[in-house]
Amino acid sequence: MLRIAIQSNGRLYHECLKLLEQVGVTLTIRENSSPVLIRSNNFPAEVLFIEKDRIPTFVMKGKVDLGIVSEYLAADNNVPESCIIRRLGFDRCSLSLAVPQGIKYKGLEWFIGKTIATPYPEATQNFFKSNNIRANAVLMRQQAASAPKVGLADAVCDRVDSGTTIRNHGMKVVATAMQSEACLMVAPNLSPQKQMILDEFLQRFEATQNAQNKFYAIMNVPNAKVDDVIAILPEKQQPSILKTVGKQTSAIHTFIDERRFWDIIDRLKQLGATDIVLTQVSKIVY
Repeated sequence: MLRIAIQSNGRLYHECLKLLEQVGVTLTIRENSSPVLIRSNNFPAEVLFIEKDRIPTFVMKGKVDLGIVSEYLAADNNVPESCIIRRLGFDRCSLSLAVPQGIKYKGLEWFIGKTIATPYPEATQNFFKSNNIRANAVLMRQQAASAPKVGLADAVCDRVDSGTTIRNHGMKVVATAMQSEACLMVAPNLSPQKQMILDEFLQRFEATQNAQNKFYAIMNVPNAKVDDVIAILPEKQQPSILKTVGKQTSAIHTFIDERRFWDIIDRLKQLGATDIVLTQVSKIVY
């Protein structure tokens, strides 16, 4: 049984549930309930719902086998890169440094000797160390953006999405400590049995990722133009080619990214492609 930790509320909660559903890990959650531990109905896994700040510690101590967490939280807990096995492509943001609007900022040297209020002191301090800047990152879990205004700090390092909160507190972003997205953390030293379950989970995840923005495309192409059409198809996988009745045309079957399809549709039609059909797919196993 694989134990997976996700946050019990907040911005990542619904994204995590969506991901688990996509990979076929079904959970029964009663409406308006606050679950703590739920076993999947159809996969050898159980999901633990906890505060987001505790997930990295629980994973690294082996209390859970897998955790879905924001990358900046992993960095703030000094999680080794080897324990981050996938970046998930959602919950993208930055951990950014902000100073009061009136400051004439000319570079990172401004932070030398300064106090920076942040909910993520380890990640902030590591950024300064990597840039040979001696600054003092102090923990402030709530309302860090207000710290300079009330004289508790010179600057702020916090999660930034749109930047609205920073601007509303009279601050401006001047540097990025790190880019972040949701990631999949794994505990060190999984047992062979749990590693097998994790491999199955990752295979399902990859199949879902492979299918993002992909369509299954079918088109009829004159035989003389088959090679020309294949040459402009952007996908790495070789298409399937089937002779049609009468053998004057061939049916080409392939996967294609929706965004790229619109770039080449006119060229396909110029080459004589007809009866083009796109079908959305949810999983692709290469």
